[in-house]
Amino acid sequence: MPEVVNVATIPVDELKKVADDAYEKNPGSCSHSVWQVIKRYAPEQPYRTANALIAFMTADKQWKETPVSELNERVNRGELIVGGLVEQPNGHVIVVYPGPNKPAGGYAITVKNKSVTMPVRGSYPLAMSTSLSGWPGAKSKGDKTIWDSWAKDEKFKEVKFWRFEPAQ
Repeated sequence: MPEVVNVATIPVDELKKVADDAYEKNPGSCSHSVWQVIKRYAPEQPYRTANALIAFMTADKQWKETPVSELNERVNRGELIVGGLVEQPNGHVIVVYPGPNKPAGGYAITVKNKSVTMPVRGSYPLAMSTSLSGWPGAKSKGDKTIWDSWAKDEKFKEVKFWRFEPAQ
C-alpha cells in the first residue's frame, strides 16, 4: 500500500464512540448518522442527503475514492471512510466501522412471513449504518458488514467508498 499523506485520523476508539453515538441518535436516517461522524473530522461540512453527499464526495478533492481492499487497514488507523450508492428516490450511505473483517450475512430476515437466516458469505469490513427501511442488514452498529446494507452482489458492486483527506 502507498504511504499515506495528508490524512485526517482520530484514535480508533474515538471513531467507534462517534459512530456508536451517531447510530443511537439517528436510527432512521443514514445521511444524518453519517453526517454526525463527518462533523468530527470536518466540523464545517453542511448536512446533505445521501444522494447529495455521494455527489459531493465524488466531486470534492478532499474525498478520495478507495477500493474495498484498502478499507479495513485504513479505518483501523482512524481514517474516515464513507460508502454509498445513489438510488431513487433515496440513496444509502454508511460509515466503515473499525474492527476485523467478518463474514457478511448470518442475521435473521423474514421471507413470506417466515423467519430465515441470511446466508453467510464473504469477508468484509464492518459498517455503521442506520435506515428507515425494514431491511435488517441496513441497521448496524459495527455488528454487520459493508455488504449487508445492500445484501445483493449486483447492488454491492455499484457501491463506492471514499476516504476523507483534508487539504493541509
